Order: sequence, then structure tokens, then C-alpha cells
Amino acid sequence: MRGWKEQLRRIAELALLGIVAVLVSVPVVTVGAVVATLSTIVGHWVDHDDLPSWRAMGAEFVRRLLPGVPVSVAAVLAVFVVSQQVAWLRDGVVPGGGAVLAVFGVAIACLAAVLLLAVPRLAGGTWRAALAGAWADLLRAPAAGLAALGVTAVAVLLAVLLPGVVLVLPALLVLALHAIHRRLVLPRAD
Repeated sequence: MRGWKEQLRRIAELALLGIVAVLVSVPVVTVGAVVATLSTIVGHWVDHDDLPSWRAMGAEFVRRLLPGVPVSVAAVLAVFVVSQQVAWLRDGVVPGGGAVLAVFGVAIACLAAVLLLAVPRLAGGTWRAALAGAWADLLRAPAAGLAALGVTAVAVLLAVLLPGVVLVLPALLVLALHAIHRRLVLPRAD
């Protein structure tokens, strides 16, 4: 069993990663690269119980920057389109009302689950491969998708209730997604 100082060191490392991730994500177009880099770093941290060097983390971010820009742009557009669709359904501009809104919510939850399950797969690959693998993971282990949505909902709730916590949440959320992947997805893959 590890001592409290070792546990404090581990928590501090994740908190520092979260703070750096939030700061580097401010220009929005870097979000895709930040998520991919954070996944790689957290995966390394889980496997080796230590962070890679800052130089290696910076090199990983630079390597992921250009491929992450289209992902960032697509994410921003998706959030805009989804919020607009929900507003139209809620306001009655688009026919269907509550039933269509519920079906739309389920579809969005499934897509969000795929995106969340892709995060741990980014540690070893590209966005395209990670998303394809995550889709297969969701079909093979739907409980993993529900768990990923659940931990994300808890993270969002914490961010809303305790706004200062948003600085440390990214690395903790990515760690939770890696744990879900290792516990619920990998055993089903065998």
C-alpha cells in the first residue's frame, strides 16, 4: 500500500495536467490535439506510474496539433448544430416535439458515448482509428458507453457546481475513461 505522500504526488500530477490542458485548450482549435495528447500522457502515467518528460509531452502535442484542428472544428460545429436542433424542437419550429426530442437525445448520447470511448484509444492511434474502434467497443460493451456517459455527467456536474474544479477535471476525466476502457472494454475484446 502506498503512503499518503505518494498518493498526493499522483493527484498533484493529474491536477497539473488538467490545468495545462485547460490553458492550452483556450484557442479552441487546439482541443483535438489536447485531448489526444492528454490521453497519451494519462495512458503512460497509468502504465508507468510517472509522467513522461515535459519535452516528450510537448513533442506529442506538436505531433497531434495539425490532425487535431479538423476534429476541433467539427466538434464546435457539432455543438452548434445539436444546440440549434434542440432549440428548434423545443420551440416547435420543427414538428415532432417531445417524442422526436427524446429520440434525438438518445442518438446524441450514443454519438457522445462513441466519442468518449475513443479517448483512451487515442493513446495509441489516430482520431479515425480511435472512433472506428470506439464504435465497435460500444456495440460489444454497451455498459462501457453508459459508464463513460456517467463519469462525464459527474464531471460536468462538478464543473457547474464548483467552477474552480474545471481546471483539474480534464486529466481526471481522461483517467476515468481509461479505467472504463481497461475494465469494461478490454475484457470483452478477448
